[in-house]
Amino acid sequence: MTNIPEDPNAVLEMAIANEIEGRNILLNGRDSSLTPLGKSTFEFLANEELKHIELIKEFAKTLNGVEEWDANKMKSISFAEAGARIKGIFERFASQFESVSQSDNERLETYQVAMDMEKRGYDFYSEAAEKASDERSKALFKFLAGEEEKHYTMIQDTYEFLKHPDSILAMEERWMQT
Repeated sequence: MTNIPEDPNAVLEMAIANEIEGRNILLNGRDSSLTPLGKSTFEFLANEELKHIELIKEFAKTLNGVEEWDANKMKSISFAEAGARIKGIFERFASQFESVSQSDNERLETYQVAMDMEKRGYDFYSEAAEKASDERSKALFKFLAGEEEKHYTMIQDTYEFLKHPDSILAMEERWMQT
């Protein structure tokens, strides 16, 4: 459990700091990846973290009465859409499947670090949602928890694919069921 502050502004500051840290981890993953698949996955997710930072900053303005909150800004891609994006990345690099598995093997720990970071983000936002006193904050934190869960799945799928390139069919089946 994370020590979630009572002050909503402090929670948002923590959230921004977590997103910045997460983005840095993902950019390091991109930079250390030996494969286009890994680089593409980490780059996509790092850009998603930027969107979260902007969303949290916009929400902070509404929390402080500067602007009205537009809940439509919390747009998310479904697991099926996320799966389709990752599948597209996998398909672009289909000819390299064998070499991906061999060349990136020593870098798999980067994926573990990224998955741990996304799990911590999920836990943080879930706890923040439970503790939030207003419905707008609850909705924001639940949305961000869902985003972290999707990111975790995307990183996990890439990790599993790099370890076992033949696992693509099982992943596709799971993506289409969600």
